[in-house]
Amino acid sequence: MASTAHVNMMTDTIIANLPAEGLRAIMRSLLASHPEVTGAFERETRSYIQESALAALNSTRTLVNMNNLKETQYIIRCMVGSGLCFQSLPLLSKLVVQGMDSELKSAESESFLASVDGDIVQTMTAVQKTLFVMKGVRKLSDDENVLLETLYLALVECQTISREANREYPYVRGLAATANVSGAPQSNDMDLEPRYFQEINTVPLPVEIQETFRLKDRHLPRIFSGLWQMSSPAWGAAPTSKIVSQFSKHVQGGFTAFDMADHYGDAEVIFGRFRSSYPHKDSIFAATKYCVFHPMEVSREVIRDNVSERCQRLQQAKIDLLQFHWQFYDDKNYIDALRYLAEDERVNMVGLCNFDTKHLEEVLDSGITVHTNQIQFSLIDSRPTVQMGQVCEKHDIKLLTYGTLCGGFLAEKWLSQPEPEIYDDSITPSQRKYLGMIRNWGGWTLFQELLTVLKSIATKHGVDISNVATRWVLDFPYVGAVIVGARMGISEHTDANLASFGWSLDQQDQGEIEEILKRSARIEMFERIGDCGGEYR
Repeated sequence: MASTAHVNMMTDTIIANLPAEGLRAIMRSLLASHPEVTGAFERETRSYIQESALAALNSTRTLVNMNNLKETQYIIRCMVGSGLCFQSLPLLSKLVVQGMDSELKSAESESFLASVDGDIVQTMTAVQKTLFVMKGVRKLSDDENVLLETLYLALVECQTISREANREYPYVRGLAATANVSGAPQSNDMDLEPRYFQEINTVPLPVEIQETFRLKDRHLPRIFSGLWQMSSPAWGAAPTSKIVSQFSKHVQGGFTAFDMADHYGDAEVIFGRFRSSYPHKDSIFAATKYCVFHPMEVSREVIRDNVSERCQRLQQAKIDLLQFHWQFYDDKNYIDALRYLAEDERVNMVGLCNFDTKHLEEVLDSGITVHTNQIQFSLIDSRPTVQMGQVCEKHDIKLLTYGTLCGGFLAEKWLSQPEPEIYDDSITPSQRKYLGMIRNWGGWTLFQELLTVLKSIATKHGVDISNVATRWVLDFPYVGAVIVGARMGISEHTDANLASFGWSLDQQDQGEIEEILKRSARIEMFERIGDCGGEYR
């Protein structure tokens, strides 16, 4: 039934006059407060964008003007975000080719083309999500294959353009991701392999890191490099050459363990290409994930197929650590899924991701050996100390913790700063989540008192606030490693991370921190939010 509803004049006046950043902040707040309108928002977005995208695609204007290129990029991102990933492919194919012209004319083209490369990766991730069905993964339709082939051929054309111009090919990640989804052949011609991949074989052995922990037969650094920020260009984007260079720096510095997942964009693929070219492969550790966010029928075949995909993307015959996330606790088939993973000879170790204590114990009671559980743990969110830690110590399970720096809030830069607006454009999606945790924990005023105490302790030990926050978590005996997000090719923190090792908080330090924590709502958080491991459900 057609709607004749309209926005009243006064409301429309607000919309017409609000600054763009204000309108975005209000939309984020509205969707967070009323998630039931998300579907309607996405439907209206699709209706609007399809008209705009079609107009741009059929336009005779060239896209080499940077403003036009960026406008087209925004349309593509909105299409992918609202569920039109396949429909976005013709426009994306046009953008990647015409964007190459800007490489010859614009100083800002490197960052732009790197962001487009990231967009291709994110689009391929969205395409893969549409293929999930109850019994595994469906095949691409003929029409979908044609759309993907068109993009693939456009990317190959750009590769030729780059080679003839003797310039770095900007879509290395996008080409690999598209070939992976479409099943297109990837050339084994070493002459086409970028120089920076060929040079990995000269990277020396890693230095011996100061602090390690034992996981089965491996000694691993107590800080893992997290690759979730490769899932979206929203975290920033860099040319593949810079990403590979940073992998090299991490490994040379002793940070040889990397955390990734099947849905972290092309993190597995880039890691796999790096590792396959590195001469000391056995010194690197891959912790990846098998995440089930959709209803599915569990079978041995489906589980083995997923392991095969992980091995193929990682270019490894065996997976060092495969961490399993299951969205629906009411469906007990996760026990069978874990059994199939545990019996697969290609999985060296099975871990869990975001399992609470109750369901961790259910897995253990079923006789499955669990080596790790990845959960959120920080000075602000100490829920693992209530129940999880005791169970982990009893069963020799190590926690791999994320959120330990609260999205960067536990850092010098936020000391003596006013509380940010939660929906401000400068706040990342991750920081919105952790700002909510800070508010639940005790609020910004108490948080500033905590930062002040941490700064005093940091000065005493000659380190930074972030090192003290990391050390506090590492000092728990059931914690194996803290996962620190790595914005590969964009920012570098390996030297700063090293400062978290080689010392411990003394009794005075612990006492000063505890004086703040006991004034917080840490116990109430467990009662209100529930046990750790409930995130993303």
